[in-house]
Amino acid sequence: MFDLIELQPDLNLTIAQAERLLHTWLAGPTVCSKIQPLEGGLVNSVFRLEFDLPPHRAVVKLHGSDGDTLATEARALEYLATETDCPVPSVYLQDSSTRIIPYAFLLMEEVPGVCLESIHLEPAERVDIDVQLADILGELHSHRGSKWGGVITDDTAATWADYFGTRLAEARNHPAIAERLEPNILGQVDEAIDLTEQALRCSETPTLVHGDVWDGNLMVRREDGRWRLTGLLDPNLHFADVEFELAYLEVFDTSREAFFAAYTKHRMLRPGYERRRLFYWLHTALVHVALFGDEFFCRFTARTAERIVRQETP
Repeated sequence: MFDLIELQPDLNLTIAQAERLLHTWLAGPTVCSKIQPLEGGLVNSVFRLEFDLPPHRAVVKLHGSDGDTLATEARALEYLATETDCPVPSVYLQDSSTRIIPYAFLLMEEVPGVCLESIHLEPAERVDIDVQLADILGELHSHRGSKWGGVITDDTAATWADYFGTRLAEARNHPAIAERLEPNILGQVDEAIDLTEQALRCSETPTLVHGDVWDGNLMVRREDGRWRLTGLLDPNLHFADVEFELAYLEVFDTSREAFFAAYTKHRMLRPGYERRRLFYWLHTALVHVALFGDEFFCRFTARTAERIVRQETP
């Protein structure tokens, strides 16, 4: 997750508003029978809609202050659908004008299944999902670019170290960081940031990454006696060093042996990954401290910055 945007998980959608946006999409009167808030919407408000015309169900995401975020997400989903094999929901309608309803919105296909974060898997089932994820990301990471940074935006830089270093500095300079971290921790964070350019100087070809792969953005469905990975949600597409994506996976679940065993059949890890991933962990930690302020990531920030400064690896 590169972006620090305003959180809006508590917006409300009425039946009348839902019917207006459905009418616009389906080009005719539509009766909405149910609006169900969906879990996992940490940045936007997300609802499942049920209505009387095919396909009878859809998911809508709302954001009030900055429609550009949803417009960018719509373009990212369309890019993934046309250029890769990554399973993503189809985009039905996106509008940021606030003329149809008083929010920017993204209306899209309901991916079959449930959010992986909401269920418990047995160890063997988790291994199966991780192997499926490794295959999906292996294909995704086979797509290369000629620039570092935005895939569907002009937000680019000459080198990966420049691009990522700017995002790391932006996260550090968020006003909430100084409020939530102790001065001694901030000092080590700053020392760690000073080491970024040297650590990330040698990067491979710009690689297409999803940018926000964690259990809350993975959809799974039980079929034929096993859980199958049916969709990846909320892409934050970039041409990046692939290690950024891999490190992000390990922030939320360090037990990824099955994933890496399968993934390295597609692409081997470069020597020194364990050191470089600390800088990506630091960025993720700072973003979570800035946006959510949770104590786990405050401690994780301190621990990661200290390891970087002391030249340690986990």
